Amino acid sequence: MNHFGYNKKSKFIVETIQALHMKLDVFMYNLVHYNPYEIVLYVWINKLYTKGKTTEDAVQLIYKARNILLLKQNREICSHLIIF
Repeated sequence: MNHFGYNKKSKFIVETIQALHMKLDVFMYNLVHYNPYEIVLYVWINKLYTKGKTTEDAVQLIYKARNILLLKQNREICSHLIIF
């Protein structure tokens, strides 16, 4: 991969992280310290870049995937609650 491709990918990653309202330095710090949330987001961002998605599409897909993941994990916790 030439340096132009690397810059394009880096720009996509940075724009996506910022669009998710995350601070880039905090995200990278947590990523290199193996925090699971940042690792999952980084993998998702890389996959979306590989598929040729735009930053806007990537953000929307990450929001949807994150909500599905969070709702799936909390379904057992919240199943006993009655919401009126």
